[in-house]
Amino acid sequence: MSDREGLAGRVAGTARRTVDLATRGRSHFERVEDVPCRVTVSGVRGKSTVVRWLNEALVARGLETYAKVTGNEHISYHNLEPSEFERDGVVRLYENERELRDFWPVDAVVAENQGIREYTTRLANELFDPHVVVLVNVRRDHQSTLGATLPDIARAFTRTVPEGAHVVSGDRNDAINDYLRREFREQNVDFTVAEPRPEHPFEDVFGARSAFVVDETLRVLGLDPLDAGQLESYITDLRSGWSWTRLEGSGLVCNGAMMNDIESTELLRQHLVERLAEPTITPFVFLRRDRAGRTAAFVHYVNWLADNDFVDRIHVAGTHAKMFARRTTADVVYHDHETAAPESVLDACLDHGHPVYLMGNTVHPFMRALDAEIERRAVE
Repeated sequence: MSDREGLAGRVAGTARRTVDLATRGRSHFERVEDVPCRVTVSGVRGKSTVVRWLNEALVARGLETYAKVTGNEHISYHNLEPSEFERDGVVRLYENERELRDFWPVDAVVAENQGIREYTTRLANELFDPHVVVLVNVRRDHQSTLGATLPDIARAFTRTVPEGAHVVSGDRNDAINDYLRREFREQNVDFTVAEPRPEHPFEDVFGARSAFVVDETLRVLGLDPLDAGQLESYITDLRSGWSWTRLEGSGLVCNGAMMNDIESTELLRQHLVERLAEPTITPFVFLRRDRAGRTAAFVHYVNWLADNDFVDRIHVAGTHAKMFARRTTADVVYHDHETAAPESVLDACLDHGHPVYLMGNTVHPFMRALDAEIERRAVE
């Protein structure tokens, strides 16, 4: 085959793929417009939980649903039936077209927004042309892509909402909600804050806003809200799901590494130490070089913990651990995650005699192995 023939073949192949993508795009949006109830779930922490709970609520109200969670787990739900979908290791927006096509037609779509940049977050929203955009919270994570400060991140989210959508916020920060309200008013976007109601006084329970978000979203959609029993059930699940795990012999540990951002990590720490006789803990922080903004945030956070005598020393591992150790003023114990055994790292953390709190990053083989070791040692 000549070079000219080879080039012609490649050009023809590219043209066919372009036509195919355009056709798939038109078909996708025709399917989307045929779905009478559409919700996307954005924010930093707790999106998957909100998607699952809202999907359950819609099914309970007689709707046939398609729901999708992504991230650490990537699962599509047809009503309440989960199925893990294939992914080649890279999150791609066009997987949404394929997944919806497989389950369509449905009465409702609830999709977790998988974007980590302003541009991709907006695209992920637009893929489902939502009636409601849930903004679970604004937290300091993905700082290199969404913004360095809470106002920067909030501003980025305000630019990701498609025209005509109603935004429901689950953030607890009044200043953030006031900012969002002003920005969305200028954009002529309806905005509601999901707040506790007098008959459901669960505000101080860790994670309770996730339940209030589901309740408020149902109201915005014109559907029956959650009853008191269901709200309390969700909040009880949250309370019991985040607690210390007691290990064989002695020792307590909690894996809070999936929190990622320091605001959520601190809220969970406060929730956990309420159950302790004294508040000192031993953190184990796993850090990744590709999350430099997260590392910087955790440097400031652990320095604050040390300055307030909430910790005596910090154990650290991961590809950004040495950078972290150089920047923090706290007493740091370094572990090489490529050579250290998870069981020996856990033993070293427990040797200080304080409950061990895992934080930072969770999606790494070492952290999965460490979590498995904790589960192996756990006692009822």
